[in-house]
Amino acid sequence: MKMVLDMDTGVDDAIAIALAGGSPEVELLAITSVAGNAPVELCTRNCLLLNELLETDAVVAAGSCRPLAKELLTAQEVHGADGLGGRAGSLPEPATSALDEPAHELLARLPADHPGEVTLVTTGPLTNIALALRADADALASYARIIIMGGAFDVPGNTGPVAEFNFYVDPEAAALVLGSGLDITLVPLDATTGAVLTRTALAAHERARGLPADRPPRDVAAILLRALDHYMEFQFDESGLDGGYMHDPLAVAAALDAGILETRNMRVDVVTSGPDRGRTVRGPAQAHAAASGRGVHVAFGHDDGAFKRLLEERVLRPVFGPGPPR
Repeated sequence: MKMVLDMDTGVDDAIAIALAGGSPEVELLAITSVAGNAPVELCTRNCLLLNELLETDAVVAAGSCRPLAKELLTAQEVHGADGLGGRAGSLPEPATSALDEPAHELLARLPADHPGEVTLVTTGPLTNIALALRADADALASYARIIIMGGAFDVPGNTGPVAEFNFYVDPEAAALVLGSGLDITLVPLDATTGAVLTRTALAAHERARGLPADRPPRDVAAILLRALDHYMEFQFDESGLDGGYMHDPLAVAAALDAGILETRNMRVDVVTSGPDRGRTVRGPAQAHAAASGRGVHVAFGHDDGAFKRLLEERVLRPVFGPGPPR
């Protein structure tokens, strides 16, 4: 499976990279950054650093530094000032650099290089995807699958009462992409708020318990543990959840196992202004989309056992060492 990740690399995005990189059936072609959880410069640095430390062969391209029409809102209180649980400048500098090619141009070019073979997974605001769509809509239609983490329907938003963060940050981009007629699998908060990594499950792994205070600066386990510590502390203070929502890893898991999601085909509109900015509104699937099986396939649930097995076998054990016997 050839895969491209488009992300605003914060904590759960980092776990999503680790899941893709730890999946032997995946050839990770590219990681593209977009402003969201943190400014795009930090997200790009995080992509480069994780790409190096997880030893994937992906190229990295920097994307848009701001939404299509709104001012940028970040979530650094959730993900840390550097996007990975620490203060700005606390992470080691990557040894590699991003491509000169902008992310949206790379996203439009890759399907032509591998027609019908590439799965695109997006876990941040959809700014880069909207720009690629404007540049070459036919190219976007050539992706084998497009899986988007975003939106909220029957559950509260996480950015205000009704909006999910990615769609709130760039509602114009979300409206453009979801109204494009592309065949999309949408993974909203309705599915992802049931996908949780608990602090107990993390602490069951030997390196998560035993990393020293003076952790090696380029140790991927240390970097991810610090990031998860911050993320879980925020969630506990915010809601009492003793763990962290794995929003973005669930989108990657859906690429690995199409049966992991329970989906319904429908039209999805996105509110772009006013107090409901970023809200997703459902409607009946258009007749031609329903007949062809195309359209927006919205996940309202997932197989949590299958998801946790993927997370355990491909991220927690490889990165943090053995856990309890199975």
